[in-house]
Amino acid sequence: MPVCIIHKTTADSKGSCSKYTFYLNKENQELIAEKKYDRQQFFFDQHQNKLSSTTAMQKIDQNTRGKGLTRKEDKYFTVTLNFSEKELSYLAEKATGRKGIDNVNQMSKKEFEKYNTNIREYARNAMKNYASNFRNNISKNDIVYFGKTEHKRKYKGTEKEVINGKAKSGELKPGLQSHVHIVVSRSHKEKRIRLSPHRSARNTNNHKLRGRNVPNASFDRMQWVIKNEQSFDRQFKYERSLNEKFEVQYALKNGTPEEKIKYKSLIQENNLDKSKELEL
Repeated sequence: MPVCIIHKTTADSKGSCSKYTFYLNKENQELIAEKKYDRQQFFFDQHQNKLSSTTAMQKIDQNTRGKGLTRKEDKYFTVTLNFSEKELSYLAEKATGRKGIDNVNQMSKKEFEKYNTNIREYARNAMKNYASNFRNNISKNDIVYFGKTEHKRKYKGTEKEVINGKAKSGELKPGLQSHVHIVVSRSHKEKRIRLSPHRSARNTNNHKLRGRNVPNASFDRMQWVIKNEQSFDRQFKYERSLNEKFEVQYALKNGTPEEKIKYKSLIQENNLDKSKELEL
């Protein structure tokens, strides 16, 4: 399942997003040093494919001014859209027509562009789902965000591979590692509504903050993950196995003993049916 991570806010989230924006240029800087200019990735939003760093940054910063947010409140949120190894292999095969792609450098320029286009359009669908997931009839045109696709990941010193001595901190991780970083404004594009993915539908009722006429829209993070999984499958005609489904993985981890037994049994039956199909 595509994993949609809404990161915890930091002190930087209460001001300009400039620091994070320029941080997201790290992969392009490496590509420039390697003279792989045509492999660079641009910032994008719901309608544009090539935003400069300055334009992307200003989209967020300008949208939070005069929107009823105080100095101590978060002005933006950061999100990462991640894919499973199987999903990335599937996307690579759709872009190239070949199996066994485990590095984007194995793709031609045309194949790489198609691969990136598919990921970018999926991110746009995910942000459309993000908007509609708020309980205030919010649409994709009501949110302000920008995204950036990256194709590399590096080991961190805290990861088990580094701790166990199988990798070094800073080394590139093998295989396809494509993912999307997103910065989204807390403010509605026009109206004075706070759009926080940290404000759960379970603990708010779209109430107005005391002393200020600025309502908060509630957000259901679990539903957003489910919608994004459905969007991926629909967009790419992906036949998701039972054990890849979010609801199944969630039940196996957090469900009752009865639910865990039920889903384990269903997965075994599903795998058995597939084995019989292969034999035939």
